[in-house]
Amino acid sequence: MAAFALVVIASAQLVASASAEKRVALVVGNAAYVNVAPLTNSANDARLMAETLRGLGFALVGGAAQTDLDKAGFDTRVQQFGALLQGADVGLFYYAGHGVQVRGTNYLVPVGANPTREADIDFQMLDTNLVLRQMEGSGTKLNLVILDACRNNPFGGRGLRATSGGLAQMQAPEGTLISFATQPGNVAQDGSDGNSPYTKALSQTIRRPGLGIFDAFNEVGLAVMQATGNAQQPWVSTSPIKGSFHFAEPSPGVAAPVAAVPSPAADEIFWLAIRDSKVSALFEEFLRKFPSSQRGPEARAQLEALNKVAVLTPAPNAVAAALPAFAGVYSGSVSRSQMATHKKEETRRYTVTFDADGRGGKLAIKGGSVDYEMSFVGQMKDGRTFVGKTRPADANIPKNYIPDDITLEFSSDGKSLRWHHEDGKIEGSGMLARS
Repeated sequence: MAAFALVVIASAQLVASASAEKRVALVVGNAAYVNVAPLTNSANDARLMAETLRGLGFALVGGAAQTDLDKAGFDTRVQQFGALLQGADVGLFYYAGHGVQVRGTNYLVPVGANPTREADIDFQMLDTNLVLRQMEGSGTKLNLVILDACRNNPFGGRGLRATSGGLAQMQAPEGTLISFATQPGNVAQDGSDGNSPYTKALSQTIRRPGLGIFDAFNEVGLAVMQATGNAQQPWVSTSPIKGSFHFAEPSPGVAAPVAAVPSPAADEIFWLAIRDSKVSALFEEFLRKFPSSQRGPEARAQLEALNKVAVLTPAPNAVAAALPAFAGVYSGSVSRSQMATHKKEETRRYTVTFDADGRGGKLAIKGGSVDYEMSFVGQMKDGRTFVGKTRPADANIPKNYIPDDITLEFSSDGKSLRWHHEDGKIEGSGMLARS
């Protein structure tokens, strides 16, 4: 099984003492799927988390882990959860089971789901945004959503073209931390001892007294990486969160931190986005933007290793060895879907301007409802395919900006290119002609 875990934390001023907090949790584990392959560990994961959270002072919706929910049961429990959150200080939603991405939206899969066309999904699955709305409207001081769910697409063979494995990348709104059990689009492990690596690490880590919220999820990530031999690396996106919170209060005689928990800096967010990349230009960009970063030695080591590989590995063909041959301007009008925000087809003018050295450039989008421009850096993966990451066109990188993937595939004669870009809200692709 492949699994994802998403943690969303939305907070105002947090209370310091667990004994003074009202904590409410809904814990769901779906395993006995009727129309797709059943899962092995998700119900076990839910029971483990329910036991852990009960011991940390959380009142559980339904009194225990809710397992093998159909759509109606899932909807009912989420509504009950929203009602019980009124007057609570901390709300937590945990889910283990199948999950899919459809047109940039993440869905949780009830045990009876059996979609045969894309239009069935809204009626047979649970949009994660519905859970967030219940929590955001409750007035709680801290909300957590933890999803340790199957990341392989169980409906992949049904011709549902808009569904895909993994989750859509999510940008963290104000006061929010988002943590995936692995990087967007990657596969996480189910585990071989009755629990997933992520839930096992989470259950063990949050019981440690006095561990702050950011430290806790960082420790979970490190534990998962160690348990999987670095095959699974949790992913974090965050914005500032006020106050401090501990799942388990500090031991007697150990003072709890009173200062606001600092959010990861811009260099850390950028680093998390590129750390596993094989594109040397991204590490050069990191070192240029953040010359004093503590991640500098790691970035330089990655860059040196990639440069050694580039020297030892011959170019697959003459085209790859002559990247500047692709430099220039490519443009065209493309009709495509704008996901998440507008969800409609728009014909828009796209221009890709490649730098003379072939290592980056700019993508401009004009017409329709939104106009914007972004820069990108990267390198050729093979003779005709450029892969890289986007960044804002201006010199100032926003604090919470995370680079997004962009792919450009050139024709053999260099006169046109096919491009694809996705940032979690919009997705575009099409053929552009060289100007």
